[in-house]
Amino acid sequence: MKRYLTYNDFLKFLFGIRVYKIGIEAGFTCPNRDGTKDSAGCIYCDPFGSSSRIHEKTKPISSQVLENIPVRKTRYKAKKFIAYFQSFTNTYKPVEELKKIYDEAIFSHPDIVGISVSTRPDCIDEEKIKLIASYRKYLPYVCIELGMQTIHNNTLDIINRKESHEDFLKAYNMIRNYNISVCAHVMIGLPNETKEMMLKTAKLLKTINIPEVKIHMTIALKNTKLAQMFKNGNWKPLELQQYIEIVSDFLEILPKTCIIHRTSGSGYPKDIIAPIWFDGKRFEIMNLINKELETRNSFQGKYFDNFI
Repeated sequence: MKRYLTYNDFLKFLFGIRVYKIGIEAGFTCPNRDGTKDSAGCIYCDPFGSSSRIHEKTKPISSQVLENIPVRKTRYKAKKFIAYFQSFTNTYKPVEELKKIYDEAIFSHPDIVGISVSTRPDCIDEEKIKLIASYRKYLPYVCIELGMQTIHNNTLDIINRKESHEDFLKAYNMIRNYNISVCAHVMIGLPNETKEMMLKTAKLLKTINIPEVKIHMTIALKNTKLAQMFKNGNWKPLELQQYIEIVSDFLEILPKTCIIHRTSGSGYPKDIIAPIWFDGKRFEIMNLINKELETRNSFQGKYFDNFI
């Protein structure tokens, strides 16, 4: 028995077949890196935007899609695909340029059935939301993924996010006026955050009835400030069992209808400095979380009604 609603299960229900995301490198940057707000970036983000590094940024978007689809069809038995703009801030251009970028991806192959755009809450506005929402004319699934990380502004300051929780709420409320979904990215194990603080983030997501969530484990990658903090003893990653228990607690608070994209999103595996126990164990972590919930006789949303 599955104890929480996975993204894969949701896509199978929506389309009736195996659907897979195709990560796209579209050459975006970030206001927290180009000097608009800062040039250092978030303390956990590496020079690649913590991407999977599947493609070269210089490769045309249509080529990325066309090269990736046969691989995903063979390796993962996927039948349809979602164009996923992942690295850095994928709304950080004028809307006219964004339309060309998104169009090239979704119209490059007939098996593209969705688009998912990852961005910062302070880089979204009504005009850009309307553009993304317009793809509902062609695609059954359209989603904006917002980097929330945490509700605590003091933590956002520590990680050099250069935006606030209020920025997230403003962007979220704007997007919900349109017929598209929102996925909040949250991070477990950020510096100075206690378990209680992390679960307050879950309670807020419950309160706003978030449609989709991607849970990230806080990871120190090479060439990041967080890696230096780890080496200097200024940040300690969670132990495996701590992480399993906190994520299980988190899931128990979220709405039962909330789609869980991942329970241990991380960066490029070969560049992970800490925690050393991770070592690419994403699927093992999924199984451990399910086992933890099973041991508790629990499930996603069990305590949803207990938190106001």
